[in-house]
Parts: sequence; structure tokens; C-alpha cells
Amino acid sequence: MHRDPFLRWAGRIATLGAVALVTACASPSPRSSGSAAAPPPTLAQERQRLADLFDGTPVVLAIDRDGSLRAEVPLRFCFEPARAVVKPPLAALLDRLATSPATRGGNWLVAAPGDPTSKDTALATQRARSVRDHLVGRGAMATKVAIGSLGWSGGPSTVVRVVVSVPSGSYPSR
Repeated sequence: MHRDPFLRWAGRIATLGAVALVTACASPSPRSSGSAAAPPPTLAQERQRLADLFDGTPVVLAIDRDGSLRAEVPLRFCFEPARAVVKPPLAALLDRLATSPATRGGNWLVAAPGDPTSKDTALATQRARSVRDHLVGRGAMATKVAIGSLGWSGGPSTVVRVVVSVPSGSYPSR
């Protein structure tokens, strides 16, 4: 029995198509590779990213001995005199800190001074609350943001300080 050459080619193409289809269905999809999501950046990596971003500004970023990330911004870039509304330069830093995967689930300590010429601690507390509220509004957990005080032995402070620490090995969701 002789078959038409066209039919032989059609049969071969159909066979190759079936093999290709079975092979494609049997192989894993690129998304199901089984690898876990990459861990978030460390606080040290986040400090470097922010340092590059805020290069040329008076923002000071450091990793403290306990591994926490500390950010300090001069008061004049944070609040108007006698006011507790966060100014845009401080807001830019707070936005990036609060939304960073490196700070997710972190414990926060915020502190803000009153005006340098005043001994009114109520303004300092109002400012620290404004910083806290801004962080919470951008995703920080309210129960993990504490308010501290500034202005110890060296006299009144002239910086707003934000410190965040993340327990090592844990990356809880917000």
C-alpha cells in the first residue's frame, strides 16, 4: 500500500504537533518554578538606597549599633515655627521609610523637638504625633510606632529623629 507523499507529510506534521503539545503541557510554567519570593532588603541596604536618594540634602541616615535605621532631619526642613504640620521635605523621607519593604513590620520610634527658643514640650509632642500619623497614613502599623522625646543633656534638639528596627529573620506583613 503506497500512500500519497502529501499524506505522509501531513501525518508527520500532525505527529510532531502532538509531541510538541504534550511536551509543552508536561513542562512547568515559568511562574511555578517553586522558588520563594526574594526576601525584602535589609535596613542597611535601605539606608544606602535612601542615602543615594537624599544625597546633597541635610538628611542623616545611619545604622545604629543595635542594627536599627536612624534618620535625622534638621528642624527647619520639618516644621514651620510654632506649627506641627509636616513639611514636604520631611514628608518625602517619611513616605519612603513607611513604604519600604525593609521596614515592613518594624518597630518605630519618632521624636521631634519643640521650637529652639521655647521650652514648651506640648509642641514637641504634637510634632512627634504628626510624624507618627504620617507614617501610619503611609502603611506603618500604628501599634508599632512609639513617640519618644528629644532634648536631653545637650539642650534642646534641632532635628527630627525617626528610628526603625526590624526583628531579624522575620518579615511580617503590614
